[in-house]
Amino acid sequence: MPQVSNDITESYVSEVKELLESAQKDIISLKSNEDDSETLNRLLRNLHTIKGNSRMLGYTTVEKLAHAIEDIYKSVKDKKIKNTDRLIKLVFAVTEKIHGCVSCISRRGTDKQDVELYLQYCDKLAAGELIDVDAFIKEINKKNGILMEEDDEDLDENISDIQSIRIKLSRVNEIISDFDTMITREFHLKSQLDELKKLEEKLGSRELAKIRKSFENDIYSLETSIFSVQEKAFDLRMLPISIVLRPLENTIALEAMNLNKKVKCEIPDTDIALDKVILEELGDILMHIIRNALDHGIESPAERKKAKKSEEGTISITCVREARYIELKISDDGRGLDYDKIREKAISLYPERTEEIKGMSDRELSQFLFQSGFSTKENVTALSGRGVGLDVVWSNVEKIKGRIKIESEAGKGTSFILHFPLSLSTLQGLFVYSNKEKYLIPAQHIVDIIYRKKSDYITLQNQNYIRFEDQLVPCFPLSTLFEDRKSGLAQDEEPILIAEYMEQRIGIIVEQVEQYVSLVVKPMPEGIRNCSILQGIVFDEHYDIVPILHVPDILQRFKSLRGYDIKKFEAATQKKNIRILIVDDSSTTREIERSILEGAGYVVEDAFDGLDGLEKAKEKYYDLILADQEMPRMTGLVLLDNLRRLDQYKETPVIVVSTDQSRQTIEEFQRLKAGAIIAKSEFKRGNLLEAIKELLGDE
Repeated sequence: MPQVSNDITESYVSEVKELLESAQKDIISLKSNEDDSETLNRLLRNLHTIKGNSRMLGYTTVEKLAHAIEDIYKSVKDKKIKNTDRLIKLVFAVTEKIHGCVSCISRRGTDKQDVELYLQYCDKLAAGELIDVDAFIKEINKKNGILMEEDDEDLDENISDIQSIRIKLSRVNEIISDFDTMITREFHLKSQLDELKKLEEKLGSRELAKIRKSFENDIYSLETSIFSVQEKAFDLRMLPISIVLRPLENTIALEAMNLNKKVKCEIPDTDIALDKVILEELGDILMHIIRNALDHGIESPAERKKAKKSEEGTISITCVREARYIELKISDDGRGLDYDKIREKAISLYPERTEEIKGMSDRELSQFLFQSGFSTKENVTALSGRGVGLDVVWSNVEKIKGRIKIESEAGKGTSFILHFPLSLSTLQGLFVYSNKEKYLIPAQHIVDIIYRKKSDYITLQNQNYIRFEDQLVPCFPLSTLFEDRKSGLAQDEEPILIAEYMEQRIGIIVEQVEQYVSLVVKPMPEGIRNCSILQGIVFDEHYDIVPILHVPDILQRFKSLRGYDIKKFEAATQKKNIRILIVDDSSTTREIERSILEGAGYVVEDAFDGLDGLEKAKEKYYDLILADQEMPRMTGLVLLDNLRRLDQYKETPVIVVSTDQSRQTIEEFQRLKAGAIIAKSEFKRGNLLEAIKELLGDE
């Protein structure tokens, strides 16, 4: 083999990877349309380029494998064979082998590997012979297992294999840690500047003012430089997210074929870069979510056709950067989550929480999906069941200091939305005070910061709640977590941090929110490592130790203090739309009664006589009916008799307005359970509203 310079080798490796990625996309595309001559010709050109470049540089193993795939697709082009699922499985196995050879070239400068079995099966397939692809896959997996024991570096390249980016990552971490120390010292200088300002104001010295101003300019210039260089240091540990996203297209295509489903993948190109540590965890997170979507989310072609959907399902992944955070959304257009089944399963696993679970919203129910072993799927496949493995997803999301939520609509699909930082080099959070003690609350769990007066709280069974985004959120003073529970400073308004974990929210009441910071976390001191509500420490600008609060544990502790059924409170306080039907042949009377009732907040409709009123009552349910006695076509008495024969109106309150107050007439109405009988001569606004409120229990 000729001597090859490092630059040429790097260029060759990069080009082959790019051409292979394009080839794999074309192979998947040809599955749905093998007559697409443009795609087929591009695929053959790319394979030919890989083969030719490999021959020139002496990488004969890659050359032979590329040539074998090229022969297969020449046969497809000549209509000798079809681009079937078994063909694609074989070809993908060969392309993965080429990837392995290229990785070997990067590490050792050689592509020498035993590929005879690959070539034999490719030759048979290209010639149109029947082959057992599953047996082939099984055999090469066995061979790869042996290779793994001998030298696992020669197998697939993945993120965890990348140990350095120009310099070792451990060195990058040391640099980042040093920057944290510099930032802390810079905070200390700003604190001294504040003291200098106070002294300047006290003495009124011009010389001191001049020194202070120069000192201030230097500090802010230093701050800008420190943060700028720190950002560049962070970038040394960043890798493109496409490293994780690109292979997913092939994974989805192969897994879908194994499940006999038609699925396309939509992953837009992105130049977003993430911390290598996050990428290593993100790969597992995405694989679990996607396998769940393929196995349980996306329906079979027959099911989708029956539901009047395209037989081909879609899995899409979108990635958006928001300041120093990433929002990653993985969506499928499948059947969606069955929340009734989730509720039923949750009750069977936690019978002691039956009443609580029955009252949970869909959003609250989704927390159960992340619990170990929770699945609503009766026959769990080897791949997954919706819920299987999601406990791993949750724990891995926690590792990358992120959060996850689920959005789902029956028959339309499910989305998993991940929110996590670009880097784990630092922790973003808020410095807060409680009982004059300082704490850091991580930003990942904070939804919002609000300020409320004491009078804004809703108190239920000695527990304070606030309304936030149409939800009742329980609020707890942070001081109740610690032994020293002195009352804080009296304030007109209290800062409340709305914290969220496992689709549940609480309000954490503090005395003061000081500032948003980004600092490197230090391990817990030996003496307080057993305190679960603390997850580490940071140093503030005064070099004081500030404990970091662990929000998940705090929420669980506060949750145990809750005792009131919020659903009952919401039901009791929700404004009801009470519907009343007025039945009277006098348009003037109808207008007077409508004016009275609408002024009291009721929803009013009317009918011009008894028969019209009966027809309207059958079409729509009313909470109360107000009827005149004397009407053409159907009197009030006959109307009431007909209403009582209808199941929905057997107990509905009916008020009759009548000029006839004879004993016989009143007894007839009472027999038919009239709620009230008002004499026209005594008809007043107050009498009518009082009767309605009494009958409806409307206080």
